[in-house]
Amino acid sequence: MKENSIGDSEYKLMELIWEYAPVASGDLSNICEMVHGWKKTTVYTMLKRLADKGFIKNEKSVITFLVGRDELQQQQSEELVEKSFKGSLPMFVNAFLGGGKKMSKEDAAKLIDMIEEHTEE
Repeated sequence: MKENSIGDSEYKLMELIWEYAPVASGDLSNICEMVHGWKKTTVYTMLKRLADKGFIKNEKSVITFLVGRDELQQQQSEELVEKSFKGSLPMFVNAFLGGGKKMSKEDAAKLIDMIEEHTEE
């Protein structure tokens, strides 16, 4: 897992890479212009940064990802909890559910199952 963070625009680009990879950099640039209105130079700059950080590979102008969506989401979630909640998952959940938000019984049951699955003995 790469420990480098990515910004919002880079994440949007990664979403397109995950969807279309392997994809020619020129085709990806065209997609980015249609979807986000980004110019070719902007896309190529972000591709270079993502490659330098180890998230993608650009080989012979074909882009493939080295870090999957689940892996990146896990990393970003861990960084958020660590940075904003001093590593406390209960503090994060409390903040998420604060303000009177309610969750369905089905979602609550799923969370309970996940917690039990990841609880140390």
